Amino acid sequence: MIFPAEDFFTDAPRPTPLFSAVASESEANLWTTINGWTAARVYSSVSNEYETAKSGAALADLGPLARYAVRGAEAAEFLGRLTTAPAVNLHVGESARGLMLNDAGYVIDLAEVSRLSDDLFLLTLPAPHARHIALASRGMAVEANDISGDVAALGIFGPQTAGVLSAAGLKSVNETTAASGVLRGVETAARPIQFGAMPGVELIFPKEEALTIWERIIRRGAGAPIGLDALEVLRLEAGAPRPGLDFTPAGRAGASPRTPEELGLAHLAPLDRGWFNGRRALLEKAGKPRRRLRAFAIDAEQASPGAAVFGDGKPQGRVTSCAWSPARKRVIALADMDAASAGNTYEISSSDPAAPRLPAARLETVESSLAKAFADEQGYTQGLATDFRR
Repeated sequence: MIFPAEDFFTDAPRPTPLFSAVASESEANLWTTINGWTAARVYSSVSNEYETAKSGAALADLGPLARYAVRGAEAAEFLGRLTTAPAVNLHVGESARGLMLNDAGYVIDLAEVSRLSDDLFLLTLPAPHARHIALASRGMAVEANDISGDVAALGIFGPQTAGVLSAAGLKSVNETTAASGVLRGVETAARPIQFGAMPGVELIFPKEEALTIWERIIRRGAGAPIGLDALEVLRLEAGAPRPGLDFTPAGRAGASPRTPEELGLAHLAPLDRGWFNGRRALLEKAGKPRRRLRAFAIDAEQASPGAAVFGDGKPQGRVTSCAWSPARKRVIALADMDAASAGNTYEISSSDPAAPRLPAARLETVESSLAKAFADEQGYTQGLATDFRR
């Protein structure tokens, strides 16, 4: 799951249920806000936290995300219309990624759906959408309750995730199935998640038990916390767009809306997945993108969002987000480009107008590989789904 853009003007940020626990681990004392919740940018250093995620087990406070418990006889059908995730086809214990679209087929937000029982689902979104959900549920046998403020959520990911969970006493929880378990006497729900290209597990438990669970994981599991800045590097390496940063969600003032195809996410909205909201409009827009979100590797130690992208010397777009990648030893970036743009050589403008442009090259990521396979093998107009379960 991807965090939305940060709130830079929140007057009174709220502490997440895990705040007092994670704050004690913070050496850098660098904080920001997401959806009005306090979130750590860095705990120790970006490089240390990045390496922990790559070789160990990183612990992320996921409290700032929006969560809804969706229950009822028509819960699956409701989620299958509200999002492009195949809720009706999910078995108990399965999760799927998807998108929320408006009637015109433009992306409102990312979405993840987990089926916890026959009639109970967990809907996780980067940002809250209470009004949109309430309107969509009218006339259906379903209840959608915002539980964001009632639960604590801890993400654990990296190659040592299974070992951390086992050491903490959650041997039945794994990175492929949503399940329930008991950790130190606390009923805990778990679901598979993914940060960048790395699978992991999200633990969700009553907020009153946040410190108990955190201490159990830290003392027995030997994981280490990770902040937003290191998560941002992992996100960019995977090529996943961030709402409010790489695109403005449809419906916001001044938004230039984007279709799933324009964001490189057509594989999350296959046209045969059901009658999700916006599907009819996508049938008309499929194969006709106006823009493209593309990934680049920039031969430099730093670059800036908003920098111009040149293809064969001609301006073709702008950088929307970027970060230094320790794995690639380059800056990696996402850029909003004209869909018709192409080039043999690419350059990125420097923050210093007098400096030469920075050499760049197109970059294949996890997300772009999925999108390419979807387009090449089945075609946007066919709309046949890739494997969605995890």
